[in-house]
Amino acid sequence: MPFLCLENVSVGYFIRKKPFCVQQQLNLSAQKGELIALIGNNGCGKSTLLRSIAYLQPLLSGKIFIENKNIAAITPNERARLISIVLAGQQTAASFTVSELIAIGRDPYTGWLGNLSATDESIIEWSIEMTNLKGFENRNIHELSDGERQRVFIARALAQDTPLILLDEPTSHLDLSNRVNILLLLQKLAHETGKIILISTHELETAMQVADKIWLMQKEKDIIVGSPEDLIINGTFNEAFKDKASLYQFDSELGVFIIQHNLNSKVKFSPSKNDKLLDKWTLKALHRRGFSVSNKASVEIRPQAEHHNWLIFSNGKSFIANTISEMLEYVNELTNVPSNHL
Repeated sequence: MPFLCLENVSVGYFIRKKPFCVQQQLNLSAQKGELIALIGNNGCGKSTLLRSIAYLQPLLSGKIFIENKNIAAITPNERARLISIVLAGQQTAASFTVSELIAIGRDPYTGWLGNLSATDESIIEWSIEMTNLKGFENRNIHELSDGERQRVFIARALAQDTPLILLDEPTSHLDLSNRVNILLLLQKLAHETGKIILISTHELETAMQVADKIWLMQKEKDIIVGSPEDLIINGTFNEAFKDKASLYQFDSELGVFIIQHNLNSKVKFSPSKNDKLLDKWTLKALHRRGFSVSNKASVEIRPQAEHHNWLIFSNGKSFIANTISEMLEYVNELTNVPSNHL
């Protein structure tokens, strides 16, 4: 039996004492050492599912087993030794130090007196080291950056020493560097500790590079499970993220979303001799500004790798641009395209 198993689970919430189901008849499983990314649009039930697995809200139907234990049939203290959770935008009102907040993760083991044993202290120290918080122990939690504070909450979940860690949008409101660092940290923790780490996230492009499995959730549909690569190859992402307005599409080769620009004007493009990167970003800039490439266009763009500039030809005249911005200004003027978007 898988370490985590959901059997015919329906999740939702109650409105005026009447159940409102957001996902039903889910049959999902996970093994130790897996980092799983729960992906889906707003309102599809990601947070509801995580909170239901953590038993913070009751299931509408079905059963969840962790290590063959029905989480509804065990005591809160037993659940606290199996499941830890980091909620989205988690804050603390109390003025804890970093080490004090992380130590709260040991509550399921210390009893009502809260006395820390040598084992507890060792696990807290390990949690601090694993989350790169050495030297932060005596800092006040309110003095930390968002990224540092998020690592503290992850360290507290680690100190709880559960085989399953749930994180709801762990990278929301973080800058790019901290988003990548947090996801790499979670990947490392799953693989090195053997824990199941299940995160909900909108960071699809980054999650695909670190997650072992994707749980793709859509409204009123079953959750699709697979490795990121399988879901790309079999067309699942293309279908799931198809934009009705054709404003963007998922690029299966690059694994990224591509904005579809309206290409209403044409230019001729002659690639440089030996600089593919210069050619690539020149074309991207032209597409962004609404130009497609045609050999019949009256304006020609020719990147010059050796001089790192652009030659522009039009009606027997030539111009030199030293930056992408200058090149676009010339092209806009020569094709009579308004430049107010630059």
